[in-house]
Amino acid sequence: MPVPDLLLRPAAQLLAEPAPPEVIDPPQYSIAWVILAVLCIVVIVALIVGTLKITRAIEKRIAYRARPGEMATLKAEFLRAVNDIADRHEAGELEAREGHHELTGVMRRFVKRTTGLDVTSQDLATLQAEPRTCAVGALIGDLYEPDFAQASDRELRDSVRRAREVIRAWS
Repeated sequence: MPVPDLLLRPAAQLLAEPAPPEVIDPPQYSIAWVILAVLCIVVIVALIVGTLKITRAIEKRIAYRARPGEMATLKAEFLRAVNDIADRHEAGELEAREGHHELTGVMRRFVKRTTGLDVTSQDLATLQAEPRTCAVGALIGDLYEPDFAQASDRELRDSVRRAREVIRAWS
């Protein structure tokens, strides 16, 4: 078998001159990576904004569902008026007789606002005869004695407590 010609050549001839040094540019990134990064950022921002809008809408619905109704608002308003009478009496700005008189007016306005019946000038018998105003009629009947008597041993504190009970129990 003949020996290839390459093997017979001297080693010095086999080595070629090295290639001249040249600068190789780095490989370029594709624009697809930039587009993918921008799309990821857009998706993340959309998820955050969507989550915030959904949770805020849920919280708003819960808040509207939990808000007090018209009757509860009226009760709170008149409880504040009764408490104001009690506070002024405790501070010494209001006598018991005047306090009973104001309390009678507050309770009559309460019935008018809650039922629509104008009881500001009705007599006691009419108030007590009406089933819707019976509880207030009984309270006003008890308030008349200290309201119109020259002297009374009734405490305004007790009358205020009873007025609060009537307002809270009102339906």
